[in-house]
Amino acid sequence: MKKRQTAEERKPAILKAFYEVIQAEGFENASVAKVAKQAGVHPSLIIHYFGSKEVMVKELVDRVLKVYARLFYQLPEERDPKKRLDALLSLIWSRQWHDAASFSVVFSFLALSQRDDAVMERVKHLYGHYRHFLRDQLSCLQEADIIHVEDLSGAVESLISLSEGSHYFCRYHIDDKEFEAHCEHMIVAAKKILGVVAC
Repeated sequence: MKKRQTAEERKPAILKAFYEVIQAEGFENASVAKVAKQAGVHPSLIIHYFGSKEVMVKELVDRVLKVYARLFYQLPEERDPKKRLDALLSLIWSRQWHDAASFSVVFSFLALSQRDDAVMERVKHLYGHYRHFLRDQLSCLQEADIIHVEDLSGAVESLISLSEGSHYFCRYHIDDKEFEAHCEHMIVAAKKILGVVAC
């Protein structure tokens, strides 16, 4: 006899299907019916679990944001601050970071945030978390005399702008064979922003 799935088991599968439909057809075309077909469930079950497409969007945004948060916590606890800096920058400019979430899905969320306050708050929360994490890391590196910046907050903003710009720029101008070289160039630029003596 087939085991009856609980909401905790089905909801992630439905959100995964929602993600896949957005990736394939765009947010505007990701109807409840299409998501249900992709997930292999009846549309009424989606309404039962989520209530509406809008609620499903918010839960999917939260899941995507958690993917990036988890990446930071996977960083090794390096005692050597130079190695810690290298590990941090190598993560930000890595294939893992660039491919953590579908570009089309992330762009859909960013566009949606311009007309949905709840999505905007979630995106702001992600960048706030990113900013806070980088500030803590850079503060420790500054104390260890590894980086030299006069304005720590400004350095954080510059690093985020460089990494986000790189992330989107790559999709249009960098071939796969050029990706590693691009990441190396960005790490050199980041180290210059941070006042690292030897790049």
